[in-house]
Amino acid sequence: MTRRNASGSRKLSQSVVDVLVSLWINPEDPLIFTQIHKGLVKKGKVKDEKYRTSTIRILRKAENQNLITHEDNSRLYFLNVVPDEFRIFNYLETLRQKGETVKLHFGGSLWSLCQIYLLGMPKSALKYPNIRSILQVLGTRILMLFESFRILSQELKKREIMPHISNKIPPLVARELMLELIPYYLGSRAGSDFDGLSFEDLNVVLPKMIQALPEEVESQNPTRKDLILEHFQSIKELMKQKEIQQEDEEESILEENPRDFALVIIPPEESLDEDWHERRSIKQILEDYKEKSPLYIASELLPFEKENVLKILEIYGKKILDFEKLYKTKKIYEKMYASDYIATLIIHSFEYYPEEEKRKAMKIIEELSEKHGFKPIIVYMAFSRSSKIFRLPTPEKEKILKKFFPRHSEQAIHEWLSEGAALAKEVYEEKIKDLESIFMLERLKKE
Repeated sequence: MTRRNASGSRKLSQSVVDVLVSLWINPEDPLIFTQIHKGLVKKGKVKDEKYRTSTIRILRKAENQNLITHEDNSRLYFLNVVPDEFRIFNYLETLRQKGETVKLHFGGSLWSLCQIYLLGMPKSALKYPNIRSILQVLGTRILMLFESFRILSQELKKREIMPHISNKIPPLVARELMLELIPYYLGSRAGSDFDGLSFEDLNVVLPKMIQALPEEVESQNPTRKDLILEHFQSIKELMKQKEIQQEDEEESILEENPRDFALVIIPPEESLDEDWHERRSIKQILEDYKEKSPLYIASELLPFEKENVLKILEIYGKKILDFEKLYKTKKIYEKMYASDYIATLIIHSFEYYPEEEKRKAMKIIEELSEKHGFKPIIVYMAFSRSSKIFRLPTPEKEKILKKFFPRHSEQAIHEWLSEGAALAKEVYEEKIKDLESIFMLERLKKE
Protein backbone atom coordinates (compact mmCIF):
# COMPACT_ATOMS: atom_id res chain seq x y z
CA MET A 1 0.00 0.00 0.00
CA THR A 2 1.36 3.44 -0.94
CA ARG A 3 1.47 5.84 1.95
CA ARG A 4 0.04 9.27 1.27
CA ASN A 5 2.49 12.17 1.65
CA ALA A 6 0.88 14.03 4.55
CA SER A 7 3.32 16.93 4.41
CA GLY A 8 2.33 17.76 0.84
CA SER A 9 -1.40 17.51 1.35
CA ARG A 10 -1.88 19.75 4.36
CA LYS A 11 -1.89 23.54 4.32
CA LEU A 12 0.38 25.74 6.38
CA SER A 13 -1.09 26.92 9.67
CA GLN A 14 -1.96 30.60 9.89
CA SER A 15 0.82 31.20 12.44
CA VAL A 16 3.44 29.83 10.01
CA VAL A 17 1.97 31.90 7.15
CA ASP A 18 2.11 35.04 9.33
CA VAL A 19 5.78 34.47 10.19
CA LEU A 20 6.76 33.55 6.62
CA VAL A 21 5.09 36.63 5.09
CA SER A 22 6.60 38.91 7.78
CA LEU A 23 10.14 38.01 6.57
CA TRP A 24 9.69 40.24 3.51
CA ILE A 25 10.39 43.84 4.58
CA ASN A 26 9.53 45.00 1.08
CA PRO A 27 7.12 42.65 -0.71
CA GLU A 28 8.49 43.54 -4.16
CA ASP A 29 12.04 42.37 -3.28
CA PRO A 30 12.99 38.66 -3.48
CA LEU A 31 14.60 36.67 -0.66
CA ILE A 32 17.07 33.80 -0.99
CA PHE A 33 16.64 30.46 0.76
CA THR A 34 19.25 31.21 3.47
CA GLN A 35 17.49 34.44 4.47
CA ILE A 36 14.14 32.66 4.78
CA HIS A 37 15.63 29.67 6.61
CA LYS A 38 17.43 31.83 9.20
CA GLY A 39 14.28 33.96 9.65
CA LEU A 40 12.09 30.89 10.33
CA VAL A 41 14.66 29.56 12.82
CA LYS A 42 14.89 32.92 14.59
CA LYS A 43 11.09 33.16 14.90
CA GLY A 44 10.76 29.61 16.19
CA LYS A 45 9.03 27.96 13.24
CA VAL A 46 12.06 25.78 12.42
CA LYS A 47 13.84 24.20 15.40
CA ASP A 48 17.46 24.64 14.31
CA GLU A 49 19.51 25.82 11.34
CA LYS A 50 20.54 22.21 10.65
CA TYR A 51 16.90 21.32 9.81
CA ARG A 52 16.92 22.76 6.28
CA THR A 53 14.39 20.18 5.08
CA SER A 54 11.76 21.71 7.40
CA THR A 55 12.15 25.06 5.61
CA ILE A 56 12.04 23.31 2.22
CA ARG A 57 8.70 21.66 3.19
CA ILE A 58 7.30 25.00 4.37
CA LEU A 59 8.31 26.70 1.11
CA ARG A 60 6.80 23.90 -1.00
CA LYS A 61 3.49 24.22 0.83
CA ALA A 62 3.65 28.01 0.49
CA GLU A 63 4.12 27.57 -3.28
CA ASN A 64 1.15 25.16 -3.43
CA GLN A 65 -0.96 27.74 -1.60
CA ASN A 66 0.24 30.38 -4.11
CA LEU A 67 1.76 32.49 -1.31
CA ILE A 68 5.20 32.61 -2.94
CA THR A 69 6.79 32.08 -6.36
CA HIS A 70 10.03 30.22 -6.98
CA GLU A 71 11.28 29.29 -10.42
CA ASP A 72 13.28 26.10 -10.91
CA ASN A 73 17.06 26.53 -10.69
CA SER A 74 16.60 29.97 -9.13
CA ARG A 75 17.74 31.04 -5.66
CA LEU A 76 15.09 33.77 -5.44
CA TYR A 77 11.69 33.56 -3.75
CA PHE A 78 9.05 36.20 -4.49
CA LEU A 79 6.03 37.03 -2.34
CA ASN A 80 2.70 36.71 -4.17
CA VAL A 81 0.94 39.47 -2.22
CA VAL A 82 -0.14 42.81 -3.61
CA PRO A 83 1.80 45.57 -1.77
CA ASP A 84 -1.37 47.20 -0.37
CA GLU A 85 -2.64 43.85 0.91
CA PHE A 86 0.79 43.11 2.39
CA ARG A 87 0.81 46.38 4.34
CA ILE A 88 -2.74 45.82 5.63
CA PHE A 89 -2.16 42.25 6.81
CA ASN A 90 1.26 43.08 8.21
CA TYR A 91 -0.30 45.99 10.14
CA LEU A 92 -3.06 43.76 11.54
CA GLU A 93 -0.53 41.10 12.53
CA THR A 94 1.61 43.73 14.30
CA LEU A 95 -1.43 44.94 16.23
CA ARG A 96 -2.40 41.38 17.14
CA GLN A 97 1.06 40.62 18.48
CA LYS A 98 1.62 43.78 20.54
CA GLY A 99 -1.84 44.37 22.01
CA GLU A 100 -4.95 42.67 23.30
CA THR A 101 -7.98 41.75 21.20
CA VAL A 102 -11.66 41.59 22.09
CA LYS A 103 -13.64 39.04 20.07
CA LEU A 104 -17.44 39.38 19.84
CA HIS A 105 -20.15 37.29 18.17
CA PHE A 106 -23.39 38.82 16.95
CA GLY A 107 -26.56 37.21 15.61
CA GLY A 108 -29.34 35.11 17.11
CA SER A 109 -29.33 33.21 20.38
CA LEU A 110 -28.39 29.96 18.60
CA TRP A 111 -26.26 31.23 15.72
CA SER A 112 -23.86 33.99 14.68
CA LEU A 113 -24.05 36.18 11.59
CA CYS A 114 -20.64 37.74 12.08
CA GLN A 115 -17.74 37.98 14.48
CA ILE A 116 -15.96 41.22 15.29
CA TYR A 117 -12.35 41.59 16.36
CA LEU A 118 -11.39 44.80 18.16
CA LEU A 119 -7.59 44.77 17.86
CA GLY A 120 -5.98 47.00 20.45
CA MET A 121 -8.92 46.96 22.89
CA PRO A 122 -8.12 45.55 26.37
CA LYS A 123 -9.94 42.29 27.15
CA SER A 124 -10.96 43.83 30.48
CA ALA A 125 -13.60 45.78 28.49
CA LEU A 126 -16.07 42.91 28.95
CA LYS A 127 -15.99 43.13 32.74
CA TYR A 128 -17.57 46.61 32.75
CA PRO A 129 -21.41 46.52 32.43
CA ASN A 130 -21.62 49.92 30.71
CA ILE A 131 -18.92 48.95 28.16
CA ARG A 132 -20.71 45.64 27.47
CA SER A 133 -23.92 47.60 26.87
CA ILE A 134 -22.14 49.95 24.45
CA LEU A 135 -20.58 47.04 22.56
CA GLN A 136 -23.97 45.31 22.33
CA VAL A 137 -25.69 48.34 20.76
CA LEU A 138 -22.86 49.37 18.42
CA GLY A 139 -21.95 45.77 17.58
CA THR A 140 -25.51 44.90 16.58
CA ARG A 141 -25.65 47.88 14.23
CA ILE A 142 -22.26 46.88 12.77
CA LEU A 143 -23.66 43.37 12.23
CA MET A 144 -26.65 44.65 10.27
CA LEU A 145 -24.48 46.95 8.16
CA PHE A 146 -22.06 44.07 7.54
CA GLU A 147 -25.01 41.93 6.36
CA SER A 148 -26.20 44.79 4.13
CA PHE A 149 -22.81 45.12 2.45
CA ARG A 150 -22.62 41.33 2.02
CA ILE A 151 -26.08 41.16 0.41
CA LEU A 152 -25.30 44.21 -1.74
CA SER A 153 -22.15 42.46 -2.96
CA GLN A 154 -24.22 39.39 -3.93
CA GLU A 155 -26.72 41.63 -5.73
CA LEU A 156 -23.94 43.27 -7.75
CA LYS A 157 -22.57 39.86 -8.75
CA LYS A 158 -26.06 38.91 -10.03
CA ARG A 159 -26.25 42.14 -12.05
CA GLU A 160 -22.87 41.41 -13.62
CA ILE A 161 -24.16 38.02 -14.79
CA MET A 162 -27.69 39.18 -15.71
CA PRO A 163 -27.58 42.96 -16.32
CA HIS A 164 -31.21 43.09 -17.47
CA ILE A 165 -32.74 41.91 -14.20
CA SER A 166 -34.59 44.28 -11.87
CA ASN A 167 -32.47 47.03 -10.32
CA LYS A 168 -34.40 47.04 -7.05
CA ILE A 169 -32.48 47.35 -3.80
CA PRO A 170 -32.59 44.12 -1.71
CA PRO A 171 -35.11 44.48 1.16
CA LEU A 172 -32.58 44.20 4.02
CA VAL A 173 -30.32 46.80 2.36
CA ALA A 174 -33.31 49.14 1.92
CA ARG A 175 -34.27 48.63 5.58
CA GLU A 176 -30.80 49.49 6.86
CA LEU A 177 -30.54 52.44 4.49
CA MET A 178 -33.80 53.86 5.89
CA LEU A 179 -32.60 53.35 9.48
CA GLU A 180 -29.24 55.00 8.79
CA LEU A 181 -30.71 58.14 7.17
CA ILE A 182 -31.22 59.80 10.57
CA PRO A 183 -27.69 59.21 11.96
CA TYR A 184 -26.23 60.04 8.53
CA TYR A 185 -27.84 63.48 8.35
CA LEU A 186 -27.86 64.37 12.07
CA GLY A 187 -24.37 62.97 12.61
CA SER A 188 -22.64 64.06 9.39
CA ARG A 189 -24.63 66.63 7.42
CA ALA A 190 -26.73 68.77 9.79
CA GLY A 191 -25.58 71.81 11.82
CA SER A 192 -24.23 75.24 10.97
CA ASP A 193 -21.01 73.79 9.50
CA PHE A 194 -22.83 70.87 7.81
CA ASP A 195 -20.64 68.34 9.64
CA GLY A 196 -23.25 66.99 12.05
CA LEU A 197 -24.91 68.15 15.26
CA SER A 198 -22.92 68.44 18.49
CA PHE A 199 -23.61 66.30 21.56
CA GLU A 200 -25.44 69.25 23.14
CA ASP A 201 -27.62 69.75 20.03
CA LEU A 202 -28.48 66.04 19.93
CA ASN A 203 -29.56 66.31 23.57
CA VAL A 204 -32.20 68.77 22.38
CA VAL A 205 -33.29 67.04 19.16
CA LEU A 206 -33.30 63.33 20.03
CA PRO A 207 -35.66 63.45 23.05
CA LYS A 208 -38.25 65.20 20.86
CA MET A 209 -37.84 62.58 18.15
CA ILE A 210 -38.12 59.72 20.63
CA GLN A 211 -41.20 61.23 22.30
CA ALA A 212 -42.85 61.53 18.87
CA LEU A 213 -42.60 57.76 18.36
CA PRO A 214 -45.86 55.81 18.85
CA GLU A 215 -45.82 53.08 21.50
CA GLU A 216 -46.83 50.53 18.84
CA VAL A 217 -46.89 50.47 15.05
CA GLU A 218 -49.92 48.22 15.40
CA SER A 219 -51.21 45.86 18.06
CA GLN A 220 -48.47 43.53 19.40
CA ASN A 221 -45.85 45.38 17.30
CA PRO A 222 -44.07 47.71 19.78
CA THR A 223 -41.44 50.33 18.87
CA ARG A 224 -39.70 49.82 22.27
CA LYS A 225 -39.95 53.57 22.85
CA ASP A 226 -39.61 53.04 26.62
CA LEU A 227 -36.28 51.21 26.24
CA ILE A 228 -34.94 53.84 23.82
CA LEU A 229 -35.71 56.58 26.37
CA GLU A 230 -34.15 54.52 29.15
CA HIS A 231 -30.94 54.02 27.15
CA PHE A 232 -30.85 57.70 26.19
CA GLN A 233 -31.12 58.79 29.83
CA SER A 234 -28.39 56.35 30.93
CA ILE A 235 -26.03 57.78 28.26
CA LYS A 236 -26.67 61.30 29.61
CA GLU A 237 -25.95 60.11 33.17
CA LEU A 238 -22.68 58.49 32.07
CA MET A 239 -21.58 61.71 30.37
CA LYS A 240 -22.32 63.71 33.56
CA GLN A 241 -20.22 61.28 35.63
CA LYS A 242 -17.34 61.64 33.19
CA GLU A 243 -17.44 65.45 33.43
CA ILE A 244 -17.27 65.32 37.26
CA GLN A 245 -14.39 62.81 37.24
CA GLN A 246 -12.33 64.85 34.77
CA GLU A 247 -12.58 68.19 36.58
CA ASP A 248 -9.31 67.61 38.48
CA GLU A 249 -7.76 65.17 36.02
CA GLU A 250 -5.75 65.57 32.85
CA GLU A 251 -7.88 65.27 29.76
CA SER A 252 -5.92 62.32 28.43
CA ILE A 253 -3.83 59.81 30.35
CA LEU A 254 -2.64 57.97 27.25
CA GLU A 255 -1.33 59.56 24.10
CA GLU A 256 -3.83 58.98 21.31
CA ASN A 257 -2.53 56.97 18.39
CA PRO A 258 -5.10 55.89 15.77
CA ARG A 259 -2.62 53.29 14.50
CA ASP A 260 -2.99 51.31 17.73
CA PHE A 261 -6.50 50.10 16.92
CA ALA A 262 -8.30 48.17 14.17
CA LEU A 263 -11.78 46.77 13.66
CA VAL A 264 -12.05 43.50 11.71
CA ILE A 265 -15.43 42.01 10.74
CA ILE A 266 -15.68 38.52 9.25
CA PRO A 267 -18.40 35.87 8.84
CA PRO A 268 -18.85 33.45 11.78
CA GLU A 269 -16.16 30.81 12.26
CA GLU A 270 -18.45 27.95 11.24
CA SER A 271 -19.08 29.52 7.82
CA LEU A 272 -15.34 29.93 7.11
CA ASP A 273 -15.20 26.16 6.73
CA GLU A 274 -18.70 25.68 5.35
CA ASP A 275 -18.04 22.21 3.98
CA TRP A 276 -17.04 20.85 7.38
CA HIS A 277 -19.99 22.52 9.11
CA GLU A 278 -22.41 21.38 6.41
CA ARG A 279 -21.15 17.80 6.37
CA ARG A 280 -21.57 17.60 10.11
CA SER A 281 -25.19 18.81 9.73
CA ILE A 282 -25.84 16.21 7.00
CA LYS A 283 -24.50 13.41 9.19
CA GLN A 284 -26.72 14.63 12.04
CA ILE A 285 -29.77 14.52 9.75
CA LEU A 286 -29.01 10.90 8.83
CA GLU A 287 -28.73 10.00 12.51
CA ASP A 288 -31.86 11.92 13.54
CA TYR A 289 -34.06 10.60 10.73
CA LYS A 290 -32.68 7.11 10.15
CA GLU A 291 -36.13 5.63 11.00
CA LYS A 292 -37.87 7.85 8.42
CA SER A 293 -38.64 6.97 4.81
CA PRO A 294 -36.02 7.52 2.06
CA LEU A 295 -38.29 10.26 0.61
CA TYR A 296 -38.38 12.09 3.96
CA ILE A 297 -34.59 11.86 4.36
CA ALA A 298 -33.92 12.98 0.76
CA SER A 299 -36.16 16.05 1.22
CA GLU A 300 -34.16 17.01 4.35
CA LEU A 301 -30.89 16.69 2.40
CA LEU A 302 -32.03 18.81 -0.57
CA PRO A 303 -30.89 22.25 0.74
CA PHE A 304 -27.26 21.12 1.10
CA GLU A 305 -24.47 21.06 -1.48
CA LYS A 306 -24.75 17.89 -3.58
CA GLU A 307 -21.04 17.09 -3.27
CA ASN A 308 -21.26 17.18 0.54
CA VAL A 309 -24.42 15.05 0.63
CA LEU A 310 -22.95 12.33 -1.58
CA LYS A 311 -19.69 12.39 0.38
CA ILE A 312 -21.46 11.82 3.72
CA LEU A 313 -23.75 9.15 2.24
CA GLU A 314 -20.66 7.37 0.94
CA ILE A 315 -18.74 7.57 4.26
CA TYR A 316 -21.51 7.15 6.85
CA GLY A 317 -24.52 5.90 4.88
CA LYS A 318 -23.93 2.18 5.44
CA LYS A 319 -23.19 2.70 9.15
CA ILE A 320 -26.33 4.73 9.85
CA LEU A 321 -28.88 3.40 7.30
CA ASP A 322 -29.32 -0.17 6.13
CA PHE A 323 -28.15 -0.95 2.59
CA GLU A 324 -31.62 -0.87 1.01
CA LYS A 325 -32.61 2.45 2.61
CA LEU A 326 -29.25 3.99 1.65
CA TYR A 327 -29.70 2.90 -1.97
CA LYS A 328 -33.27 4.28 -2.16
CA THR A 329 -32.38 7.52 -0.36
CA LYS A 330 -29.47 8.20 -2.69
CA LYS A 331 -31.53 7.42 -5.79
CA ILE A 332 -34.45 9.66 -4.72
CA TYR A 333 -32.08 12.44 -3.64
CA GLU A 334 -30.32 12.52 -7.04
CA LYS A 335 -33.65 12.70 -8.89
CA MET A 336 -34.96 15.33 -6.45
CA TYR A 337 -31.75 17.38 -6.80
CA ALA A 338 -31.96 17.29 -10.62
CA SER A 339 -35.62 18.34 -10.44
CA ASP A 340 -34.81 21.19 -8.05
CA TYR A 341 -31.91 22.29 -10.28
CA ILE A 342 -34.22 22.53 -13.29
CA ALA A 343 -36.99 24.34 -11.36
CA THR A 344 -34.75 26.72 -9.42
CA LEU A 345 -31.84 27.57 -11.71
CA ILE A 346 -33.40 27.17 -15.16
CA ILE A 347 -37.18 27.63 -15.20
CA HIS A 348 -37.14 30.35 -12.52
CA SER A 349 -34.64 32.56 -14.40
CA PHE A 350 -35.25 31.39 -18.00
CA GLU A 351 -36.82 34.65 -19.21
CA TYR A 352 -33.64 36.58 -18.33
CA TYR A 353 -31.32 34.35 -20.37
CA PRO A 354 -30.00 35.45 -23.79
CA GLU A 355 -31.08 33.21 -26.69
CA GLU A 356 -27.84 31.22 -26.73
CA GLU A 357 -28.12 30.51 -22.99
CA LYS A 358 -31.76 29.47 -23.43
CA ARG A 359 -30.72 26.83 -25.96
CA LYS A 360 -28.06 25.53 -23.59
CA ALA A 361 -30.59 25.46 -20.72
CA MET A 362 -33.07 23.43 -22.79
CA LYS A 363 -30.29 20.97 -23.59
CA ILE A 364 -29.48 20.58 -19.86
CA ILE A 365 -33.17 19.91 -19.11
CA GLU A 366 -33.25 17.27 -21.84
CA GLU A 367 -30.07 15.56 -20.58
CA LEU A 368 -31.15 15.52 -16.91
CA SER A 369 -34.62 14.25 -17.84
CA GLU A 370 -33.17 11.50 -20.00
CA LYS A 371 -30.86 10.47 -17.15
CA HIS A 372 -33.37 10.55 -14.27
CA GLY A 373 -36.69 10.15 -16.14
CA PHE A 374 -39.16 12.83 -17.24
CA LYS A 375 -41.81 11.71 -14.77
CA PRO A 376 -39.58 11.84 -11.62
CA ILE A 377 -38.25 15.27 -12.66
CA ILE A 378 -41.81 16.69 -12.70
CA VAL A 379 -43.06 14.67 -9.70
CA TYR A 380 -40.24 15.87 -7.44
CA MET A 381 -40.80 19.52 -8.39
CA ALA A 382 -43.28 19.49 -5.50
CA PHE A 383 -40.19 19.52 -3.23
CA SER A 384 -38.37 22.26 -5.16
CA ARG A 385 -37.15 25.44 -3.45
CA SER A 386 -38.05 27.57 -6.50
CA SER A 387 -40.28 30.60 -5.90
CA LYS A 388 -42.39 29.31 -8.80
CA ILE A 389 -43.86 26.72 -6.45
CA PHE A 390 -44.99 23.51 -8.16
CA ARG A 391 -46.45 21.97 -5.01
CA LEU A 392 -50.02 22.15 -6.33
CA PRO A 393 -50.97 21.58 -9.98
CA THR A 394 -52.68 24.49 -11.72
CA PRO A 395 -53.39 25.11 -15.43
CA GLU A 396 -50.86 28.00 -15.37
CA LYS A 397 -48.06 25.83 -13.97
CA GLU A 398 -48.89 23.01 -16.37
CA LYS A 399 -48.56 25.44 -19.30
CA ILE A 400 -45.19 26.66 -17.97
CA LEU A 401 -43.88 23.09 -17.75
CA LYS A 402 -45.31 22.20 -21.17
CA LYS A 403 -42.85 24.72 -22.71
CA PHE A 404 -39.92 22.87 -21.15
CA PHE A 405 -41.26 19.33 -21.65
CA PRO A 406 -42.94 19.56 -25.09
CA ARG A 407 -42.94 15.77 -25.59
CA HIS A 408 -45.56 15.32 -22.88
CA SER A 409 -49.20 16.36 -22.80
CA GLU A 410 -50.59 18.80 -20.23
CA GLN A 411 -52.71 15.92 -18.92
CA ALA A 412 -49.59 13.82 -18.20
CA ILE A 413 -47.89 16.81 -16.59
CA HIS A 414 -51.04 17.39 -14.47
CA GLU A 415 -51.02 13.78 -13.27
CA TRP A 416 -47.31 13.88 -12.39
CA LEU A 417 -47.67 17.19 -10.55
CA SER A 418 -50.65 15.74 -8.64
CA GLU A 419 -48.61 12.68 -7.68
CA GLY A 420 -45.79 14.91 -6.45
CA ALA A 421 -48.23 17.10 -4.50
CA ALA A 422 -49.59 14.03 -2.68
CA LEU A 423 -46.06 12.85 -1.78
CA ALA A 424 -45.03 16.32 -0.59
CA LYS A 425 -48.20 16.72 1.48
CA GLU A 426 -47.53 13.42 3.25
CA VAL A 427 -43.90 14.34 4.04
CA TYR A 428 -44.65 17.90 5.17
CA GLU A 429 -47.51 16.76 7.41
CA GLU A 430 -45.12 14.28 9.04
CA LYS A 431 -42.55 17.06 9.53
CA ILE A 432 -45.17 19.28 11.20
CA LYS A 433 -46.07 16.45 13.59
CA ASP A 434 -42.38 15.98 14.41
CA LEU A 435 -42.03 19.69 15.19
CA GLU A 436 -45.14 19.63 17.39
CA SER A 437 -43.70 16.69 19.32
CA ILE A 438 -40.45 18.58 19.87
CA PHE A 439 -42.27 21.69 21.13
CA MET A 440 -44.41 19.53 23.42
CA LEU A 441 -41.29 17.91 24.94
CA GLU A 442 -39.67 21.30 25.45
CA ARG A 443 -42.81 22.60 27.18
CA LEU A 444 -42.94 19.56 29.49
CA LYS A 445 -39.28 20.05 30.41
CA LYS A 446 -39.94 23.68 31.40
CA GLU A 447 -42.98 22.68 33.50
